[in-house]
Amino acid sequence: MTAVLATWLGLLVVTRARQVAGAPVFGLLCLLLVAWSVAIIIQRVGAETAVHPPVNLVEDAAAFLLPPVTTHIAVSVALEGRRSSIATAVLVIGYLLALGAIAQAAMDPAHPIQFGEPNFAPLGIPGSAVAWAFAGARLGVWAAGVGFLLHALSGAGTDRARGRQLLVAILTVVLGVAGGMLRILPEEVGGPRWVGVSLVAAAMVLATYAVVAQHVFLAAEVAGRAVRWSLVAGLGVVAYVGILVLLEEAAHELLGIDFPLVTALAVVVTLALFDPVADRLREISAGSSRSASTARLRKALGAGSLLAEPGTELRPALERLVRTFELTGAEVSFDQGPRARTGAVDESDALALRLPILDGEEVTGTALFGRKRNGLSFTSTDVDALELAVAYLRASVRLTQRHTEQAVALDALRAEGAAVRDRGSALREILAEASSPAAGLRVHALGSLRAELDGETVRSWGGAKAGSRQAEAIFAFLFDRGDRGASKDEIVELVWPDVDLDRADVAFHRTMLGLRSVLRPGRRTRGAGAPIAFTNDRYRLDPAVIAWSDVAEFDELLVRAAGAPEDEAIRLLEQARALYRGDYLDDCPFYGDSVHVEARRTELRGRYVDLLEELGARYTTRGDRTAASGALRQAQALAND
Repeated sequence: MTAVLATWLGLLVVTRARQVAGAPVFGLLCLLLVAWSVAIIIQRVGAETAVHPPVNLVEDAAAFLLPPVTTHIAVSVALEGRRSSIATAVLVIGYLLALGAIAQAAMDPAHPIQFGEPNFAPLGIPGSAVAWAFAGARLGVWAAGVGFLLHALSGAGTDRARGRQLLVAILTVVLGVAGGMLRILPEEVGGPRWVGVSLVAAAMVLATYAVVAQHVFLAAEVAGRAVRWSLVAGLGVVAYVGILVLLEEAAHELLGIDFPLVTALAVVVTLALFDPVADRLREISAGSSRSASTARLRKALGAGSLLAEPGTELRPALERLVRTFELTGAEVSFDQGPRARTGAVDESDALALRLPILDGEEVTGTALFGRKRNGLSFTSTDVDALELAVAYLRASVRLTQRHTEQAVALDALRAEGAAVRDRGSALREILAEASSPAAGLRVHALGSLRAELDGETVRSWGGAKAGSRQAEAIFAFLFDRGDRGASKDEIVELVWPDVDLDRADVAFHRTMLGLRSVLRPGRRTRGAGAPIAFTNDRYRLDPAVIAWSDVAEFDELLVRAAGAPEDEAIRLLEQARALYRGDYLDDCPFYGDSVHVEARRTELRGRYVDLLEELGARYTTRGDRTAASGALRQAQALAND
């Protein structure tokens, strides 16, 4: 049963979803299961014992590769964005372990890695110990795959469809792991071998359910058509072959010929009539002429998930966007078409994002994205990505409606189908980029100093061997100075004013080294490429270290708002308002209370007051007195401080 299901399911996924992440690896997994199952069958029932050794090597090779390949699929299903370094390391270790075991089995078949003797015992290590260690390593690789799936399940949130997919995937992998481990353990520990083989077969049944019913790798409509056609075509092929066998036997008996005349003619007839017969069967199964036209259209364009009924793909797409950008919710509605919503969206929230759905110059709907869960405003990159997503959804729905209304216009729709697929590819690339932590340092300086490096909060600025407060002060100094930089004397006078010169010099260099190692861990901290450069007797922070800062974003939003239309300007000003958490570098050790920061702090506070006054004026023009008075009162309070 495992061999039959793996053959059918592997070909089903590879031929219909080869562009989906993880589908080719799933095909490899099915191939390994087929090889493993067939090898076991041959060794159990085959009478030719001479083929048993090479067949046993095939069984071992497939069994050794199953843990890393299973984990590879688990990683592909769990991670919607770029694969993490941890996942890559697990896969590399798993594949190297499998290849090493295959090499040992091929070179020394008389001493396999097994618990009973004779077994592989290198360097005097007991063979049973080697077998236990190998079994534990394989279980570790499998467990890593389950861990990635569990982590993805915990982050699925309100996306129930994604949660069901991950849950079924977890159950499938756990069942397969249990079967695989029981298959290799001693019988006194794992029980009879047929128990493990049966669990693997049950896991294959559950994998079939995951692909067909929970739509892992295949869209619902594609999976439904594939199952129907597989059953119909399978039964038809069985009947066709049976008729040929009977006719061949009758020809042999009646005509007395020994060559396969009927089969040869049948092959020629099949090749000539396959396409028209298949088309006719599709028309019959479609029913109405409109459904038949839609079926012909699907064949011409290469049917995919976008050819479902209007709106069926909107909710999954919104759920993916909400997960990727960590939003409270999203809603999309078309004036004359479907509507979809996921999560909670507050239309009055200043940090929400409203985008029009355009068809050329005409507004055909609205997309509303709730605020980010971390409370930050949307960046320009986020807005660009969501605009592309809205354009993709609009094109998807429009294309679906045109398929329904103009099924006979195949030539015109083919070009639009290609454009939608291109937009989908571009969107997937941007979503993969957005779902991965941004590389570099993200600095929040409007208020207390806070920074994240590669997605992790910087908690110890000086590393393991330097003071964190002193290193934080040096970073703030260099961050504020920018291209002007700072001399060692200026820094020492700020951070170590009461320490004698020699001790201050040692502390300075130790702290600078620690700060450099934190800003660019694992890389050189001096010379070209260093995060803090020393030129012309001054230290300067490399601009490439800063991936994003709220100060730069604040300035950019104000510039963009200056030339934007009324509604867009208010949205940009509110985003800038949300960035300003307090006085510039407030409470920063040493530097926050120094005279060096006062000029820039006063300037930014003044710009914030101007922002509030501008908001008050614009809200007054709009007629929103409550919002206007709130902004103006806040501006007056800051101006009086």
